Amino acid sequence: MKVLQTTFVLIIFLFLNSFAQEKQQKFQVDFNEIKGELTSKDLYKKDFGRYDGFEIELFSGEAVNFVVYSNNFQPSIALVNSKGEIFKQSSKNDKGYANIVTEIPSGGNWVLYVIGDEKAAGSYTLQTAIAEPNSLSLNSSADFCTTLDFLLSHAKAYFFLLENPTISRQELVKLNDALDAYIDEESGSYKATFENDNERTKTEATFNNISDKIKSCLGSNWLITSTGWQKSEDYKEKTKTFTEKNNNKPRYVKVAIYDYADSKHKTDYRFTVDVEINRN
Repeated sequence: MKVLQTTFVLIIFLFLNSFAQEKQQKFQVDFNEIKGELTSKDLYKKDFGRYDGFEIELFSGEAVNFVVYSNNFQPSIALVNSKGEIFKQSSKNDKGYANIVTEIPSGGNWVLYVIGDEKAAGSYTLQTAIAEPNSLSLNSSADFCTTLDFLLSHAKAYFFLLENPTISRQELVKLNDALDAYIDEESGSYKATFENDNERTKTEATFNNISDKIKSCLGSNWLITSTGWQKSEDYKEKTKTFTEKNNNKPRYVKVAIYDYADSKHKTDYRFTVDVEINRN
């Protein structure tokens, strides 16, 4: 392995307790976004490139997902351990981003390098998602509130670490009693379906029951907003949304009941009850 001399390092302070602890908090997933820039003043190493370095304290067993984007140059990233050895490098591509997903074998001060070629210049965005070992899987006997808390913890990092085959230790977690669950590729949201039926009374009862369960799980740090039946595209929906207070990019849980009676798209059932979890 190549050994790099760390001559320029910007420290990222990752405070494990930087987020308020909600009711029944048991899992720790951290997310940071850094806006950076490569310029002619940044260091350059032959056969490596022009680079910025970010020091991160990591612990054995943690899972990480590092992503860098740029519209100005083709970035790559390299993760270097505390011995100065390159542990992981991103695969080469020409799509304006680079990515590393891995588990950390040993604790220490690691360095993450954002790299461009010799002429690379311009802004970039670096996103770091880090999950403690106990946040990578959920016990099958977990109750509804614990499962919700697990999912909300991963919502901090936009589910970057929840359904990645490189580090996944189980199938995608379903909220208790959900019929199905998936990560929506377009929105990046976690979605779970609780009811498909043709009876309005039955589906509205499910909607109210799930809403009450979620309310009882969450602490006082969540706002609740509701909408009555309203038209959306070619169907109707009614929602109840729980949104995190005091956060510039709050997490939310939305419970929705959909009525497809007038929809142009054929469905097997008139009504569906879904739960959506994400972060704004």
